[in-house]
Amino acid sequence: MKGIKSASTLALFLLSLAAPQPAAAQAASGTYRFAFEDDDLMKYVEFDASTDGTGQMTFVDQARISDEDPDEPRPEDSPPELQIRAELYDTTIEKNRALMNGTVVDSSHKSYIGKWVQLVVEDNGDNREVPDRLTWSFCKPREGGWIPTDAERKDDDGAYLSWWATDAERKDDVGIPSRNLISNEERGCQIHSLWQYSFIDVGKWEGDIRVQP
Repeated sequence: MKGIKSASTLALFLLSLAAPQPAAAQAASGTYRFAFEDDDLMKYVEFDASTDGTGQMTFVDQARISDEDPDEPRPEDSPPELQIRAELYDTTIEKNRALMNGTVVDSSHKSYIGKWVQLVVEDNGDNREVPDRLTWSFCKPREGGWIPTDAERKDDDGAYLSWWATDAERKDDVGIPSRNLISNEERGCQIHSLWQYSFIDVGKWEGDIRVQP
């Protein structure tokens, strides 16, 4: 009986080794203060995101951007600095780069609430000559309720098609995805390959960006 129990325990142990283990979530986080080369107005970003679909971001820009209707300016009021808080739900990580998409849930400028935000970062370790880099964009969701079609063709299903544009002469070209024309299926800003993004040029910076592949 003792031998049977030992054999069963060994079999269970071997099965646990053979069973595929769930991949650990990758993560990106950081706190970064910076200014453009020709501008002393500081910007600040703090973020923490994971490929398991969770994350948040805070962004502050000292540039005083007006949130008023441009046709009805209010010069007597100095616009506040831009502050946003976003929930991040889609993160992709490749090597030392991370791409994060989310939605602005709170802002000092009401017009930003509900917009999509995309943050792309590059972790260059402790290299002071090549600082960590980043870029970002805001996108406004398109109004839903319609699908573009050719009025002269009842069988037009072009809006449902998707493809990747690649360079046929380069095997390493990851390509560019086609744009989604059905607005209610969009979940964020248009996504490109992580290696196709251009980063902003900073004149001053401090902080640290960490990407854990």
